[in-house]
Formats: sequence, structure tokens, C-alpha cells
Amino acid sequence: MKAWRNVVWAAGICVFYVTTARLGLEYAVVGQTVTLLWPPSGIALAATLIGGRQVWPGITLGAILANTGAGLPVVTVAIIALGNTLEPVCGASLLMRRSGFSNALDKVSDVLALVLFAGILSPTVSASLGTLGLFAGGEIAVSDIGSTWLTWWLGDGLGVLLISPILLIGLNIARDTHPSLSSSKTLEALALIVVLTVTGQAIFGSPKLAGEGYFPVSLSMFPFAIWGALRFGPIGAATVALIACLLAIRSTALGTGPFAVDSPVESLIRWCLFADLMAITGLLLGAIRSEREQALAALRVSKKDLERQVEKRTRELTRANADLRSALAERQRLQFEMNQISEERQRRIGQELHDGLGQQLTGIALLVTSLQGTLDAKSAPETPAVRHIGDLLGEAMSMIRSLSRGLYPVALETGGLSSALHHLAEHARSFSGIQCTIRCTADVNAIDRTTALNLYRIAQEAVSNALRHSKARRIDIELSASGEQYALSIADDGTGFHDRNPKATQTLGLRSMRCRTDLIGAAIEIRDDPAGGTSVVVTGPMN
Repeated sequence: MKAWRNVVWAAGICVFYVTTARLGLEYAVVGQTVTLLWPPSGIALAATLIGGRQVWPGITLGAILANTGAGLPVVTVAIIALGNTLEPVCGASLLMRRSGFSNALDKVSDVLALVLFAGILSPTVSASLGTLGLFAGGEIAVSDIGSTWLTWWLGDGLGVLLISPILLIGLNIARDTHPSLSSSKTLEALALIVVLTVTGQAIFGSPKLAGEGYFPVSLSMFPFAIWGALRFGPIGAATVALIACLLAIRSTALGTGPFAVDSPVESLIRWCLFADLMAITGLLLGAIRSEREQALAALRVSKKDLERQVEKRTRELTRANADLRSALAERQRLQFEMNQISEERQRRIGQELHDGLGQQLTGIALLVTSLQGTLDAKSAPETPAVRHIGDLLGEAMSMIRSLSRGLYPVALETGGLSSALHHLAEHARSFSGIQCTIRCTADVNAIDRTTALNLYRIAQEAVSNALRHSKARRIDIELSASGEQYALSIADDGTGFHDRNPKATQTLGLRSMRCRTDLIGAAIEIRDDPAGGTSVVVTGPMN
């Protein structure tokens, strides 16, 4: 099956080669074989790139048949056929050795490689062997070798640049399972072809421009190359170049247009240079447009991937945030419960101290007082000892009351936060002898019981810190309100935190105060007064 496929390929290439060769020989400028447009060179290169080097028999047979009718000696035909075969094989080999070369010619590097390897280097093989064959067969003189080689080289190179892109790009588009060409694009393509043909015929078909040497008028064809390349890509550029060059060569051969001068060879060489520039410019612009579209497509894919990644990360972060909020809420709930349990235990201990141990000490004190009265009546020598025991019992009872008041602020339940803060200030005065004032302007009834209890504990800890560490002579407690917000301030005139041990700011008492403010949704700020002293300010909602 593969052998038959190769035979069919070779036969098709041979027929196509011979047919287009007849067209090229119509514009022969050296004898009947050397022409400035040799389409078979482009067909052979495209066939080799598409079908592989095994298609060479069809190229060789086509080259032999194309030159047989020109009346050339057998040796000349053989050498020419050898050059025509080696040219596409060498060009395709050089191109396929490049990493990443694409027949779609959708990259600037691919276009430059086609121009260099297939349009410039490989035609030197065919031009050299073809010129040698003509000289060996006596078809040209020594003086004609240079011009013959140049003409041959230009013709083969132009055939590559005009014909190969059409075939390579067209086959690549045909293989596309989803070719896209909207109706508006189709109309635009038809309009481009019509306007190009009319303009080209008006320029190159004008007898008035013949012999004038007014070559700049041919530059008016380049906007069409730009149009085709930028709007339709490489296939548009290749099509525009082929149509423009066919119009130019036909008119130049008929003696019209800006390229027609007295010397036919000079006319066609000028046309050939124009055609080369037209083809190369269009292909480069088409490749630039394709690279831009590929870059935009890659950018769109990257954008979609990035959006998917962002959505995925957003979902993950949302879940993580939800888990974190849930964990924080659970942690706060546990802290709240632990705080409630701690308060309940302190309340029970305070009650036990006050109602249990305190009552027992009170009973003992009554007995000691009774015993002291009896001993006093008898003037017993043990009276001073009993009196001392009574004094010690009084101190113990005072300590018990102080402890029970600290563990269980009865005033908070009976008189509210304001009453509890007043008892705290009174205790500070009696315990240390320093001046402790309190000012309450807030509606304490608007503060819920849990918040009031935690505020009392914070004030209790702040006063305790001031008494133990700050060497303060005065403590001011103030509870105020603004709208639905309260502010509790405990200020002293002591040394301040900046004069203390750095570890003082990390004590258990301060951490406890911060924990309590978190539990009631408040904020705490510890300020050092430059003039001396510390202020602990707690702000938060009433409920």
C-alpha cells in the first residue's frame, strides 16, 4: 500500500511539474530553458517537505519531460534534471534540520529560514548544474555563464518564494478540522482580490509607463501585501504576492508597465526583484500577524488558567477562612466557658470563705471575747494572751473578707458595676493607703452582666498591678459612655511600663486582661504617660 501511495505521489508531482514548467518556459530569457519564473522549483520543494525525500523520482521524471521538448542534448537534460532534483532535496533537508520548523510559515524564523535555505542557498545547486549542463551541451558561450547562472538562480528562487508558501500553507489550512472564515471575511477576501487585480492591471498594463523607468509606482502594490498579511495571515500574503507577480510578469513580457525597458532581460530582472520583495514582505508580515495571534491565544489560555487557579484558590481560602472563623469561634466559646467556670469556682470559694470559714472564725472570735471577759473579771494572767488571740482572729477575719470580696464581688450583684468599682477603690485605699478615686458617668444598667463582670476583673487586675509594681501615689478609675460604647480607664501616676522589666508587659495578669477584652468584644490599650504613670483603657459595646 505504501509503495502504491509513493507511485501516486510521484505521478501527481510529475504531472504538476510538467504543467507548470510549460508556463515558466513561456517567459524564457536565455534560450528556451532559462526563465525568471520557474514554478516547478516551488512545487518540488513543497512536495518534498510534505511527502518526504522519497518523492524525488517524480521530480526527476518531471524535470526530464519538461526539458525534453526544448531540443537539448541528452547530457544537458540529464544534468539539468539532476540539479532540479537536488535543489528541493537540499532545501527541504536544511529546513527540516531546523528545530520547530512548520510548513504553516506562521513564525518569522520559519519565513527567514525558507528565504535563506530554500530561496537563496538551494537554488545555487540547480543554477550551477543547469548552467554547467547548458555549457556542456554547447547551448551557451563562456561569456554567458554568469548571466545564465544569475537568471536561473533568480527564477528558481522566485518560484520557491511564490509557489511553495501557497501549497504549504494551503495544505496546512485544509488539514485544519475547524477552518474558520466568516461571511464578512469572505467578502473582504473577494474585495481584496478584485481591487488588487484591477489596480495591478492598471499599473502593469499601462503602455504609458513602459520605458519611462518610473519604478516607484510599483510600490502602490505593497499596501495590498500589508492588507492581505495583516487581515488573512500567511495565506493572504502568499496569495497577494502571487497575483501581483503574475500580473507584473505578464504585462512586462508584453512590454507594458513600469518594468518594461529596452532590454527584455533587464526588464524581467527588475520585475524579479520587485516580486522577491513583495513575497518576502508579505510573508514576514503574515508571520508576524500569526505570531501575534498565537501569543494572544496563549495569553487567553493563560488568563483562563489563571482565572481557574484564582477561583480554586479563592474557594480554598474561603473554606480556610470559614474553618478559621469556626475555630476562632469555638476557641472563643471555650474561653468564655472556661471563664464562666473560673468565675463560678471563684464565687463558690468566696462564698465558702465568707459563709463557712468566715462564720466559724466569727464564732471563735465571739468565744474568745467571752473568754476574755471572764478572764478580765478574774484578773487572770492569761488575759493578754487571749486578747492577742482575739486581735489575730480579727486580722484573719479581715483577710478572709478581703479574699472573699476579691473572689466573689457581692457588690457587683447587689449594686452593679459602679458599686463594685467603689468597693474596689475603697479596698485599695484601706489596703495601701494611697489615694484612689472613682468617677462613673455611664449608665451601668445598660451594660450586661457578663461584660460588667469582665470589666470589674480587668479593673481589679489593673489596680493590683499599680499597687504592686508602679509605686503609684494616686489611682483614678473612670467609667464613661458615648452612645452604645463604654470606656473604662484605670490611670496611675507611677513609674510606667517603660521603667519596668521588659517582661512585665507579658505577665499573666496582662494576658488575662487581653483575653477578657477579646471575650466581650472590646479593645484594650495600655499607654505610658510621658510625665509618668500608666493608663489602661478598655473600650467596647455595651452588650
